[in-house]
Amino acid sequence: MKKKNVGVIGRGKWGKKIIKELEKISNIKLIYRSKDNYKKFKENIDWIFILTPDSTHYNIAKYFLKKKINVFCEKPLAIELKQAKNLISLSKRFKTKLYIDDIENYKKKIIKINDDKNYIIRKKKDTGSAKSLLKRLAYHDFYLLSKYISINKIKLIKAITKKKKLKFEIILKNDVIFNFYYDIGSNIKEHFINTTRLDKFTNNPIKDMLNTVLYKKNNFLINNKNAITCIKLIDKVGNILGYT
Repeated sequence: MKKKNVGVIGRGKWGKKIIKELEKISNIKLIYRSKDNYKKFKENIDWIFILTPDSTHYNIAKYFLKKKINVFCEKPLAIELKQAKNLISLSKRFKTKLYIDDIENYKKKIIKINDDKNYIIRKKKDTGSAKSLLKRLAYHDFYLLSKYISINKIKLIKAITKKKKLKFEIILKNDVIFNFYYDIGSNIKEHFINTTRLDKFTNNPIKDMLNTVLYKKNNFLINNKNAITCIKLIDKVGNILGYT
């Protein structure tokens, strides 16, 4: 199998993990820092990996899509729904592949959903505010639950927030409840959806995700659709909490 030629923009904590795995399965032709001038690139690459701060995703992704280069973007695809939709449209227009990081889908976990009430719990010791938890943590659970939760299925959202804690309920029109709780002030590290534990796994999900994106048949349309759903849910809950 011929290795793909790739480029990387962003070499922070997460970026270094991605680079480590890309080195094993691809030819990395360039690595730029977030503040480098990415428009100076001249290398022949198949994919660009955007691992930069959220606010920079849109402009970088737009540039490379217009160059007809496939794009892997760290979540969220953009900070505004309109921007994310535009990038997906550009991908279709220029016939390029666009993939948004959904690492939790590669942990080979089976999630069982109850027909009455469901609990999503994530605790760890970390920096940041309750406001940041929607994009940083809840986003992952939104795409894991994308088969069950969408904007048109929601009847009610109840939300409360405290320093370093975020709690909200999404009640669907069929009265199924999803109770989300995030705590980054906890000394206990855990991530559950009902009885399924997501912070413990035996495979290498980063390697599996990158290998699938680069070399295996993949449904990019579903990935893009889920990314849009996640942004819509973040906006919806954020509006209830007064974040938007």
